Amino acid sequence: MNYVSIEPIIESVYQDEGYAHELDWADCVSWAGRALALMGAPALYIDKVTGNSLITPNITIAEYRGALPVDFIEVLPAGVRDADSKQVYDEATDSFFKAPNRTEEAPFNKTGRLVYQIKDGYIYTEDETATLEMAYRAFKIDDRGFPMVPDLQRVQECVRSFITYKVDHRLWRQNKLDRVVYEKSEQEKDWYMGSAQNALKLLSPDRREVWTRHWTRLLPYLSAHDYSFAYTGNREDLNIGSQDPT
Repeated sequence: MNYVSIEPIIESVYQDEGYAHELDWADCVSWAGRALALMGAPALYIDKVTGNSLITPNITIAEYRGALPVDFIEVLPAGVRDADSKQVYDEATDSFFKAPNRTEEAPFNKTGRLVYQIKDGYIYTEDETATLEMAYRAFKIDDRGFPMVPDLQRVQECVRSFITYKVDHRLWRQNKLDRVVYEKSEQEKDWYMGSAQNALKLLSPDRREVWTRHWTRLLPYLSAHDYSFAYTGNREDLNIGSQDPT
């Protein structure tokens, strides 16, 4: 999916609404980010792997923890592995696995397995030192630090209408805008929010085919996690055999 910066979207608010006062760009960027969060669709983000950029190198574990990438949203399935051995880490499920409060503390209860836990911007492991490779979901920004949104008209209109609504809401509370105009902005914001969410949930034919293969398997693939689900979309072939009844 192509992405565009929100900078021209903010400029379109001036063009479309004709505000006489200067808009605060910091507020507009914040409101745009809030609109994207309210959409909550996975298509808003991109999938990345550490180690491919100077900004997001592989994670260095020191004293049982390492800092998460700056654009981190969430770990992809089976998305943590040792950078050298490629052994995949499991997310810790033990109720007694407690992430340390200080970097020099070891985990409270060690399981003897390759496990991790994410907390407060860090990833914790049972290894005191390690180098981790992470596949994760990230938000996209341009070279000026502006958030980027999918190049879909309905998504861009949603962000534009949300910024307009927040500006009008502020003016209405200051008794500088007619209530009818404010309610119109609110209705437009709600309509475009639903429209954008629907647009982002549509699967492409290729992705739909992969999910169909996954959900219609008769025999479960129990070792998929060990290979970071690389073969989940493979077709299942059942060699049942046949006999001629005659």
